[in-house]
Amino acid sequence: MAWTLLIIDDEEEMCLSLCEIFIAEGFLVETTSDPAEVISILQSRSIDLILMDVRMPAIGGISLLRMIRDRWSSMPIIMISGYASTENVVRSMKYGALNFYEKPLSISALVDEIREYLAKHAGIPRELRSLDLVSDSPAVQEIYHVVETAAPTTAPIIITGESGTGKERIATAIHELSDRRDKPLVKINCAAIPDTLLESELFGYEAGAFTDARASRQGKFELADGGSIFFDEIGDMSLKTQAKLLRVLQEKEFERLGGNRLIHTDVRVITATNKEIRGLIDRGDFREDLYYRISVINIHLPPLRERMEDLMRLAQFFLGYFNEHYDKHIREYSPETKAVFLSHDWPGNIRELKNVVERAVIFCRGDVIEINDLSAQYKKKEELDAEKSPEEGGSLAKIYDSLSRQAIVDALKKADGYRGKAAALLNIHRKTLYNRMKKYGITGE
Repeated sequence: MAWTLLIIDDEEEMCLSLCEIFIAEGFLVETTSDPAEVISILQSRSIDLILMDVRMPAIGGISLLRMIRDRWSSMPIIMISGYASTENVVRSMKYGALNFYEKPLSISALVDEIREYLAKHAGIPRELRSLDLVSDSPAVQEIYHVVETAAPTTAPIIITGESGTGKERIATAIHELSDRRDKPLVKINCAAIPDTLLESELFGYEAGAFTDARASRQGKFELADGGSIFFDEIGDMSLKTQAKLLRVLQEKEFERLGGNRLIHTDVRVITATNKEIRGLIDRGDFREDLYYRISVINIHLPPLRERMEDLMRLAQFFLGYFNEHYDKHIREYSPETKAVFLSHDWPGNIRELKNVVERAVIFCRGDVIEINDLSAQYKKKEELDAEKSPEEGGSLAKIYDSLSRQAIVDALKKADGYRGKAAALLNIHRKTLYNRMKKYGITGE
């Protein structure tokens, strides 16, 4: 697989020189010396990584970095400059640059870092690389494969999973990876709209169709024409509306309320629910024929408690995100906070973790998040754990060690005993894995 780099430097000679180097290293390369062209390049081409100068006329590198981040939040960017001031480095890292290289460049180090980053994310589409989706869990990796394979098709997709597992994010990624990405993705929450209003929301209405309908209005299907429509919590849709939705999916046409003109629709349907659809069908609350229409492809998102190997990685990502949002400089979590995180079962999944970290960042006064920075329910859990006797494994250090040991045992099992692969699953260095195995008395046999 050849990766595509975008090199941005107002010095054309630098662009050409770097272009030759990276082509020789097996990369595909796009270049521009005009920062004003960057957005249109990113809109029209698939770029895996950006290499960008800091000092440029018209639009400076830091400003351009922020502009790119606003629209492509997961795009990896490395900054380069002949003026590596502390301010430039700090601001670059603050706004999400992977690294900062001073000219003259250390080409070998730069190439190695780019290869290492892209190899780590190989096979993961750019639209899936935001860290609250990227995962080392084999189950989630399989989901990425399904998303990437299914997205370019027109097949209806249903996404299932508990609240807070990221169903809407997956739906957005599917749309962004499809040929419909330049058309609208219209979202509708079936649980948030009363059934009496849902039909008019979906199909629109003509003037005079009901009281207060003074003017005609387009529905969601018209607004989504040529694009995708996402039905969140479709398990809450009434049987009456289900019947009308089924007709639209079968006939690809509908009428507005109060109208008699058939309107053709071309939409890709993506649905999601946190309910067990099969149970709803058995109880007569969901149409089986509609289920078969919307579930050509089924994607199930596991709860966070089943992918605990990702927990601290996600927590670190949210820490960085809220550091920037609230202009904080918090480095890490205390061991006691990590222990509480790892012993919690996270019923609210990724959404709950995000909210917990945001609250902790707001209340943290130092550079480490401590137990006291968490909300009362998590502090109370820590206090209860601390009251347990040593025989019950009550100390936080023992809880953390036990969980760390179990994580290593599980990783070794998944890796069939191969320590290098287990270290990669745990996102730690192989030497760190050996040290922890020795500490916990794990033989790996």
